Amino acid sequence: MIVKLLLMNMLVILQHQMEWIMLLMNMLVILQHQMDWIMLLLHIVEMRRMAMRLRYGTQMNMEAWLGPMKMKNMKMVREGGASFPYTLIS
Repeated sequence: MIVKLLLMNMLVILQHQMEWIMLLMNMLVILQHQMDWIMLLLHIVEMRRMAMRLRYGTQMNMEAWLGPMKMKNMKMVREGGASFPYTLIS
C-alpha cells in the first residue's frame, strides 16, 4: 500500500516536471519569435539608413552638377500623400 502511494506521488511529480519542461520549451519558442521580430526590425532600420544615404548622396551629386547658386533656388517639397520628399526647381 505504501509503495503504491509512493509510486503514485512519483508519477504526479514527474507529470509536474514534464509540464514545467513544456512550459520552458514554449518560452524558448516565444523568445525565438521575438528574436525574429528584432532581426526584421533591424533589417528595416538598416534599409532605411541605406535609402537615406543614397538620397543624401544623390542630393550632393545634384549640387555638384547644378552648382551652389542653382541649389539656392531649389526647395524640398512634400505634396499630398507622398511619403517621400522630392526636389522642385523654381
